[in-house]
Amino acid sequence: MVSSYTAHQPGEHVLFTAPPTLNQDEFIKAKTLTQDQTGSTGSVAFEVLERVADAPYNNSSFNKIYSNTFSPSVSVHSPDMISCYLRTLKAGGQLELHEPVLLQDLSNTVSPITRKEQDVVSMLKLAGFINIEAITTPVSDDLLIAFFKLWGGNASRVEQGVTRLSGKFGVVSVSAQKPNYEVGQKFKLNFGKKKAPAPAAVWTINNDDDDDDDEMEDDEALLDEEDKIKPSQASLVRPDDCEMDGKRKACKNCVCGRADADNAGVVALDLTDDIADDEVIEVDPTPKKVGGCGSCALGDAFRCSTCPYLGMPAFNEGEKITLGGMFGQDDI
Repeated sequence: MVSSYTAHQPGEHVLFTAPPTLNQDEFIKAKTLTQDQTGSTGSVAFEVLERVADAPYNNSSFNKIYSNTFSPSVSVHSPDMISCYLRTLKAGGQLELHEPVLLQDLSNTVSPITRKEQDVVSMLKLAGFINIEAITTPVSDDLLIAFFKLWGGNASRVEQGVTRLSGKFGVVSVSAQKPNYEVGQKFKLNFGKKKAPAPAAVWTINNDDDDDDDEMEDDEALLDEEDKIKPSQASLVRPDDCEMDGKRKACKNCVCGRADADNAGVVALDLTDDIADDEVIEVDPTPKKVGGCGSCALGDAFRCSTCPYLGMPAFNEGEKITLGGMFGQDDI
């Protein structure tokens, strides 16, 4: 699955990325083999792994990318690198990468490696890659010594590190594919309208039922002959004697406006039953100012604030009232 540098087609564009510590002879061998497969119409490029995120490559430039596939290497991939790979790959392009990972959790140990296989796979999925396959191979003690040398450890530190971390490191080899579409590509979606289901019958009438109780009423029997007479045009016209300037009294259910005009600013009072229907007493509805009170006998509710009877019980009009208390004493 991984490191298959011979599986190329003529005309393909391939990119290799690796740290500066790679073995030059190994890279030249892989490049020559790949160039022979792609032919004169293809191309093989190389980029330092740490500069991939800032490399000026155009979108959809490569058919295949090999990242950090030269051993030994302790370099790891950042999300920016993975995003750059997705952008520069053509639709359906392949990515192959290698990265050192942990085989188990380390307690009370400071390790330069913190990821596991599932962490690398999750990073590729979040970036947008599909068809991801991963295989992790345990690191031998000889390769682990090479790792510690790349990390800059001295001889005593390397020996101590190999003793403590033997069998706890591995190298994950991952292959992934870019989807068969480009970012921003548009597709027309077919949202076909579904036929609306037929409404369910709420109730039905059985016409074959012989029960007399279920017979429907004949609507023609509900109408009299007078109801069937079509009104004439003359009956729909306003009567000639219904004029706004006449002296005729407005009808009870007046709709021509006479009642509103008659009642504007005037209140009609039907005082007695003896007054004829056409006799109307007109009064001015403006309230008149009444001087004095004259209702002192009814009680405090009808007395002014300066009434001399304030606080006294109600009395009959004409009854002689004697004021007690301070009102019964002379001022002199």
